[in-house]
Amino acid sequence: MLSTTKTFFVAFLVLIMSSSSPVPNPHTNKIEMPGHDNDPRGLPILPFSVDSNRKSDGVSSISPLSDTSPSFPVYKRQGLVVPDFRKDHALTTSENRDAQGVAPSGSGEFARLFAEYSLLSELGWLNGTKPTCDSNGASCPKPNVTFSVNATQRWNPSNFAIQVGESYTIEVVGSQTWGDSDGKIMVDAKGYETHYDVVKKCNIALGECRSYLRNKKRFEASNWMSLICGVGDFTTLYQETAFNERWMPLVEQEFVEYLFAVNDHHSFTANANLKQTGELVCFANDADGLYYDNVGSLEVTITRTSWPPKGVFDDRYLSYLKKQFENFEALETMEPSASSLPTGL
Repeated sequence: MLSTTKTFFVAFLVLIMSSSSPVPNPHTNKIEMPGHDNDPRGLPILPFSVDSNRKSDGVSSISPLSDTSPSFPVYKRQGLVVPDFRKDHALTTSENRDAQGVAPSGSGEFARLFAEYSLLSELGWLNGTKPTCDSNGASCPKPNVTFSVNATQRWNPSNFAIQVGESYTIEVVGSQTWGDSDGKIMVDAKGYETHYDVVKKCNIALGECRSYLRNKKRFEASNWMSLICGVGDFTTLYQETAFNERWMPLVEQEFVEYLFAVNDHHSFTANANLKQTGELVCFANDADGLYYDNVGSLEVTITRTSWPPKGVFDDRYLSYLKKQFENFEALETMEPSASSLPTGL
């Protein structure tokens, strides 16, 4: 019986190994089994093992990132495998939140107040001090970011943080165009209108029947190829360990219910009922599956108009905010440098 079991296990192992596609060792550029000396995941060198932690990426020691692996999909951006993209993107967005004094998505009232208090304390804008940015007393520029919205990409993140209660303006400045149908239709951020011709029995755009117009636009209430945006988390921290973080991509359902048309200009105050806290993410209004023939991009500018922060804090919180900020500064001075961290972890 033992011999039969052993034979079955060996056959099972051979089957798995034959269908897997181990990644090359980056130091030797040779195909090696996971668990080699340079494997950053620190997997055990065993015939077959799978990390069964429900919060892990489920990577196995036999078939990492292959069709037999239970791991999450490969990290991709514009066709390139870039494992650190989401982490780097989250860091940049976090820096923008700090610069604006706003809290991460999902934070409560105290976290939002603390983020604002921390910014105002660092800039010396508390206690009624008039915010100025140079010796001449000029007002500080409003936080803004200009980012590219590529017509071929389903989601284009801005790295600009949005928070409920604050006001913003989104603009497409100047004469900018992008195109549909391999550039045969070039339009601005307002897109182009269509209608159904009952005589020709087809959908008309710019005077011609176009069969693809039978497809459903991602945002039905606006024109084809108009600029559409939403607010939410483009990346989400799924698991955090000592020297390893796993970031998940955006969850589309969190965006699609609260999308809005921008066209070439849109001003709004972030609304809690519309779940408008997170990051601004935009796209060209096309049908899913039809982004392959789009061309061009738009440079879009998002500006926070409710600036500088009001700096009005509840008396119940004020002393606690001050104490927490002092503790936070003390912890920062105590953090070890990278050179003092233990190696081999």
